[in-house]
Amino acid sequence: MTTLGADNPLETDVVAAVRQAAEAAPKRPRSGGFSLLVGSPVEAIFAPLVGLYLGYAVVRLPEVFQEVAIPHLPMILMLTFLAILGFAIPASAWKVIWHRAKSLRIVSGLLGLAIITAPIGIWPSESLQFVREHYIVSVGIFITCLAMLRDRRNLRTAVSVYVLCTSAVCVDVLHTYDPNGVFYNDEGDPISPEVLEVRPELKRLRSVGVSLDPNDFGAILATTFPLALWLSVGSFRRRVFWTGIAGLMVAAVVPTQSRGSELGFIAVAVVIVTLGSRGWRRWMSAALVVGCVGLFLMMASGIGAGGRFADFGASDYNVAGNEGRMFFWRQGIVWMLKRPWGYGIINYSTYFGMLNGAERAAHSSWVQYGVELGVAGLALFIMLCAGLVKGLRRLLKKATALRGQHPAAMEEGILAGHMLAVLAGVLVTGSFLSNAYYPMMYMALGMAGATLLGSPLADVQMATPALPAAPGHPRSRRRLRNFAGQAPAG
Repeated sequence: MTTLGADNPLETDVVAAVRQAAEAAPKRPRSGGFSLLVGSPVEAIFAPLVGLYLGYAVVRLPEVFQEVAIPHLPMILMLTFLAILGFAIPASAWKVIWHRAKSLRIVSGLLGLAIITAPIGIWPSESLQFVREHYIVSVGIFITCLAMLRDRRNLRTAVSVYVLCTSAVCVDVLHTYDPNGVFYNDEGDPISPEVLEVRPELKRLRSVGVSLDPNDFGAILATTFPLALWLSVGSFRRRVFWTGIAGLMVAAVVPTQSRGSELGFIAVAVVIVTLGSRGWRRWMSAALVVGCVGLFLMMASGIGAGGRFADFGASDYNVAGNEGRMFFWRQGIVWMLKRPWGYGIINYSTYFGMLNGAERAAHSSWVQYGVELGVAGLALFIMLCAGLVKGLRRLLKKATALRGQHPAAMEEGILAGHMLAVLAGVLVTGSFLSNAYYPMMYMALGMAGATLLGSPLADVQMATPALPAAPGHPRSRRRLRNFAGQAPAG
């Protein structure tokens, strides 16, 4: 009896083929002791400081807690990180990173475009000052996250510190916010209780710290929420602690009454439930999300903000009139078509003020890139986001196929799913806010890039299983006949 594929078991054993491909995969490139998988001891030492710096730059920790407002500390930390990246990673290794991380090449293009378009913008000095004082910091955050957090252990350490910093601000917000307290209008006059009774949306949190707008704070929470849930994976104690932190963020977003943040949380929840985990973990994630939704609804109803969170009608100021987002977006699209090379970075509000009197922000990262950096800037930003999403989805698909065969497959799949949720949070909220160049945006993009750069599955070649024989046509052996005058076969 002859068994099909007996001479080559890999043709019928797909699992063995995948295992063989994983074992035979080439090692990640090394250059002068540098590894894309494992960070150096120096990088591991500074990983907690990266998380602390993100707490300073993204959630503005010193503005809330004056005790940690050390003068010039953020600048010192950023210069330290750049020095580490310059000395700990050799030039030959940077060539490897440059080749593998398309996101780094695109961000470099955006920085170059911001510098090039500044002199031909409508206010060159303002654009160049913004690049020097703000945008270069965001680009530095991106490079730091991309290069230093490619190591999964360093990534978890930095993210843990950053999430704890964010949770500390959430505790302060919930502790200091009083829905029954005194609220003030834009002129600084107290609002009467009768007006607040009719218009509970006026009970909205005015700011976090000194300068953080409640909408921006809500966007930070929507972006950080999936990071907290990612930290909760692994053990029961992690689930209890980090899920509690995630619930704290849901509670803290309620006083902001930010509908853009609400949409961001919805997008994050959908991605986590559908892509963040599989099997029983998916059901657990769904249960956690349902619990967070219940907490959100309970608190929103308690302060009378349920109506605002549910109001997306055509009568809303964002849709009707000339003081809402639809008007700002239409203006931006028209200006982009009139001047496709751009008005210069951070000059949307300047140009709006020149035409309309009062300055207004673009209220959309996409419009902001298109107007300020031109069509080329918008195209680069779209390429950056699309490339990261596509890469994470590819990593998730590969991790799913290799689960059970590669030791890191399950963890990589979970990480890729949660990083997709991080991008969903920052891009959905960014569609309603002017956070195009904010540290939060470039932190999320840098972490997503680091996930792809340091993945141990990146070089694993998937085996292509042999196609089975067509049904109804089994392979058979025929006895060859010898004819007269013909030499015997064999």
